[in-house]
Amino acid sequence: MIRRIHPLALLMAIGLILVSCSIINPATEEPANAAILPLNTPDVQLVNLQLTTLADTSVPFNTVGQTINFKHEIKNAGSAGITGTAVVTGANANCPGINTIGNLDASLDPNETLTCTSAYIIIQADLDKGSVTFITTANINGISSAPVTTTVPVLKPQVLALTTTANPTTYDQADRKIVFTYVIKNIGSANLGPAQLTISDSLISTAPFNCGDVNTTLAPAATVTCTATYTVSQADAAAASITSIATASGAGSSPSQATNTTITKSAIAQPNPTNLVAGTTISHTVIDGDWLWQIARCYGADPTKVIEVNTQLANPAQIKAGMIITVPNIGSKGTMYGTPCVVKHTVKAGDTWSSIAQQYNADSTILQIANSNTLTIGDEINIPRNSAGTLGVATKTLTLTISASPTSYEQVGQQITYTYVIKNSGNTTLSPDQFKVTDSLISTTPFNCGNAGTTLASNATVTCSAVHTITEAELNAATITNLATASGGGAGSSSPANFTINKGIKALTLTTTANPTTYNQVGQQVIFTYVFKNSGTGNLGPAQFIINDNLISPTAFNCGDANVSLTPGATSTCSAAYTVKQEDLGVASLTSVATVTGAGVGPSAPASTIVTRQ
Repeated sequence: MIRRIHPLALLMAIGLILVSCSIINPATEEPANAAILPLNTPDVQLVNLQLTTLADTSVPFNTVGQTINFKHEIKNAGSAGITGTAVVTGANANCPGINTIGNLDASLDPNETLTCTSAYIIIQADLDKGSVTFITTANINGISSAPVTTTVPVLKPQVLALTTTANPTTYDQADRKIVFTYVIKNIGSANLGPAQLTISDSLISTAPFNCGDVNTTLAPAATVTCTATYTVSQADAAAASITSIATASGAGSSPSQATNTTITKSAIAQPNPTNLVAGTTISHTVIDGDWLWQIARCYGADPTKVIEVNTQLANPAQIKAGMIITVPNIGSKGTMYGTPCVVKHTVKAGDTWSSIAQQYNADSTILQIANSNTLTIGDEINIPRNSAGTLGVATKTLTLTISASPTSYEQVGQQITYTYVIKNSGNTTLSPDQFKVTDSLISTTPFNCGNAGTTLASNATVTCSAVHTITEAELNAATITNLATASGGGAGSSSPANFTINKGIKALTLTTTANPTTYNQVGQQVIFTYVFKNSGTGNLGPAQFIINDNLISPTAFNCGDANVSLTPGATSTCSAAYTVKQEDLGVASLTSVATVTGAGVGPSAPASTIVTRQ
């Protein structure tokens, strides 16, 4: 007999079978449909996302279209994992799936780090500003990290090229003059200026010096040329070479590539003047080009006495190489320079009697007499070395040097004190007069330096100072350069002197340490110490500096007194305590990521300190 089953009963039976059955995956022995079960959302209090953004600064950024590459590291410093898709806001970042790192599961587990990348293309506005700043935040499944500020400095385009030459390219002893010639070229595609171009060459000066007029304009491929003279020192004479390292700046360009010009010491060994003893009598072996009066000058001796004692000479005006000349009472009439008394010089394009004399500390008139007043390119001429001033002609010359304090500025109204030293660099006393300084940065008219009726002996100096107040326009510039001359005592105006001060760079650097560096129980205290440093070039403060450290507090807290002042390189310190929590025992480590802000600067680059669980 066939028994009929009610349709409703049949459906209920099938349902019971479906409820009681599941499909088993033979590979894992887990239900194959387990993936469709809802995932547990972690407690947001147990997830701590920390973001570190790093820029690749291995190359300088100075051109529109250059790419800055970034790496964004997202770390879960909490005690529970989190699923979802990682996103970095503030940057068009590319983040891999969470299941591609760590243990390859779908969760960013505690202490796992996911690395995202992004790129940014530099635009003209970035070059004009001088930096690019990004504020980035990591987010996974609605949980965000603290924002991170990253600033990448950029430089204005480099459109200046510099070449440097030296004349002569060798030296033999102290007091030799080396003339450096600097040629600045516009290698860009647009006109430069009008502007004051400058040269920085620490061999010549501790401060940049002007090259060309104050309103120099350079068309593309055009050049401007200037020179500077270096006097070989006693230390140089003991060395094998002298090196000039120079750059050109100005007209809104980044500094040029540095030039490296080396002048070598002559391979011919010369007597050391320090071996000469004043008042003694020495013997001198004549070399080609020597004459009697110049030999006397070599040793600071009286020429008439030299002629008197050398009775073996039939004609003192005619001596030959290899003769032995007696020189009595050396040092009695001047400086003892030592040999060579006469050197050879090959005339080059642009040489003049004056420029050659300057190179060798020679007297221009004696130089011309010794060479029959003939100066032809390519010819070899005789140089009466160290003969300057020996004709007894009175020279009235002033030299001006300038210094400034401070050498950087940060704000409108700041005062810069310039100090001027006027030196009588001639060989005669300058009679009583009111010496003056002309400096358009200070005043439109000359101002007094020293007392009225000042008398300056040869090599004597008079000093004065003046104050300049920083203007709004100067605050917007990168540097301030003054140009000044000195006058008085019948000497006429000195050669121009200048001094450049730079706009102060404001920057903070933070370092952190922890004590102890491990933990093992709830309630244990870890003391974090924060040392922040003024890593810029200008003064900071007085101000209240603050620390941001999410491990310590979700809000910023004060570091140091309310009126901390930091000079460049100075530091200040504070500390904060962290109390170990129960959940901290469930993770391998704790990480402090902190920044410092204050005095209108910051936040600094993050400083990280890890404390590990024992």
